[in-house]
Amino acid sequence: MQGDGEVLFLGGVGEVAVTLGHDGLSFLPLHPELGSSCLSSIGLLPKLENKIKFSDVYAVELLDEGPVCGPWNTRIVAQGKKNSEMHRFAVHVITRSRKHPSQLVPCEYLFGHKDPETCKSWVEHLSACINNEQDRPKNLMVFVHPLCGKGRGCKNWEMVAPLFDRAKVNTKVIITERAGHAYDTLASISDKELKKFDGVVAVRALDILEALRNAKDTGTMG
Repeated sequence: MQGDGEVLFLGGVGEVAVTLGHDGLSFLPLHPELGSSCLSSIGLLPKLENKIKFSDVYAVELLDEGPVCGPWNTRIVAQGKKNSEMHRFAVHVITRSRKHPSQLVPCEYLFGHKDPETCKSWVEHLSACINNEQDRPKNLMVFVHPLCGKGRGCKNWEMVAPLFDRAKVNTKVIITERAGHAYDTLASISDKELKKFDGVVAVRALDILEALRNAKDTGTMG
């Protein structure tokens, strides 16, 4: 998986030579003349970079055998782009939205290979690499304000909760019922219990954020 790289098939790009480094993996299209770089030709989708940093990866997933699309190319699309059936794995990352660069959005790199063991080996190796990152959370406490976002607080959490599941992050979700609920909850938890969590997430209201700041300032949170 090092040196000149292993040849895999990347959705939207075609054959690429993938090289694994200490902080991520990079890939080089073997036939760049067939299409544009990654999915950057599709304006509505996030641009896929030619390097994936482990710090941006939130999950690696082994998939069933299925279609992987070929290079994105205006001429090929006009003629009817063909998909290839192969064994697959997905690298899920968080990247910046092309339309709104200040926003972070999920994005997927879909790799394929004819050999299922090759895909399995990549998934195992990449999973080990991202799991070795010390700052990656495993357990989070989540406060959801149901009235935030024009009353869409719970819906907003339902939209992002699958990302936490895919990343294998355990979450303890608390729906706030009144002002100060988050602060009171944190204040009532023992240090031993609180240390079981790697962090606290607020979805999202100013009073919750203020409660978290107050809890930290008063020493309730370590």
